Amino acid sequence: MALEFNKVIDQVQRMGRYLGKLSLSQSDRLAAALERFYAATDLDAIHARIELVRNSSISGYRGAAPLPKPYSEFICGIGEPPPMPERATLIAADGSQIYPDHHIAALYYLINIGVYTYHHGQPRLPEQVTAPELAYSDSKLEDEDGRTINNQTVNMRRSVEEMRSLARHTWDLREEARPLVAIHDGTLLKFFGGIEIAYAKQVERDYMDALQQLHDTGAILCGYVDNPRSTYLISLLHLMSLADDEVNDLNLKTNGELEGLTDVQIFARVLGPGQRSALMTQNSPQNAEYHRRSADFEIASFYVNVAPAGRAAIARVDVPLWAAREPAAIDALHALLLHQCSIQGRRHYPYALTRADELAVVSSAERDQLNQLINVEMRNNKLHPEASNKLQTKYLARGERRQHRLRG
Repeated sequence: MALEFNKVIDQVQRMGRYLGKLSLSQSDRLAAALERFYAATDLDAIHARIELVRNSSISGYRGAAPLPKPYSEFICGIGEPPPMPERATLIAADGSQIYPDHHIAALYYLINIGVYTYHHGQPRLPEQVTAPELAYSDSKLEDEDGRTINNQTVNMRRSVEEMRSLARHTWDLREEARPLVAIHDGTLLKFFGGIEIAYAKQVERDYMDALQQLHDTGAILCGYVDNPRSTYLISLLHLMSLADDEVNDLNLKTNGELEGLTDVQIFARVLGPGQRSALMTQNSPQNAEYHRRSADFEIASFYVNVAPAGRAAIARVDVPLWAAREPAAIDALHALLLHQCSIQGRRHYPYALTRADELAVVSSAERDQLNQLINVEMRNNKLHPEASNKLQTKYLARGERRQHRLRG
């Protein structure tokens, strides 16, 4: 049975009316947020308020904070597009996965990593590498209690393998043209403490080892977050609006009258083409743990409008403090990301990351072919592969289905 659109159209119409009313209320909140943003000029007062929530019984603040002195930037400051480096080396890594599936003949998962190297300003062809890993042993497929690992564990292992591959290739290219930029798809601030992640401590150690190797190369590491939903700045603006005696965990559970806004909504109004926001860190237990390992590992971020004109396209760029403390490194990263996002025309996304994703992605046809190869090898080893009854009935129900469309 297909989706019967005649039964859902009235719900779609109600959804549209709801979103329209929500937009009207958000415009008032956005105006208040912009007023507070432009008034956030007292760095000493902001530092004092951050110290209050860090060095007291208050533990619920998860918003932005200025970089430590003397590297702080004005929260409402705007960075213009900097000059482009003549030469640079950019290395981007991305990954994809096939999750464990109990309905097919053999249990496994696959992680495929793509690494793409772009030689900016040099008459050299790009370099591309893929690294597929097929995991099928019990030690890879089971958690500490002998249960099959979940998809969250596979996702985290994929993220760590992306960072490890990025670190290895950056190390191999450490003698290439500088600046040397390593681009990771997504946030750099990973949360390893969830109970759903199998062998989380080992995964965390592998990730931190990769960060250390990248640090040792002297590379500018960044995590590129397209279409971010973060509210770090919104939370800081709410924090600064409270009186000292109002700063408590109860009042920090929400963002008050700014609740529902995101940082992108602010910066889409504030940042012109190519401009970036101030560098800020995130106040969180995860980032504090990174800092405890090394002050260089604490994660900062800035927002940047990568659209050359017209409607803003806001991305968040995460960087470790070893790069955030170097203005020349941030200028080079800022300029190179703008150039990368201009290569594909209206698709405002780093070219090197796009190519890394193309290398990494595993299509459904490739997944089916891999399953066939596995079935052949099972037969070669006197095994009898057979999909589950559920999967076989799905094939029966869908295999011969034809689509019929109305002619205009």
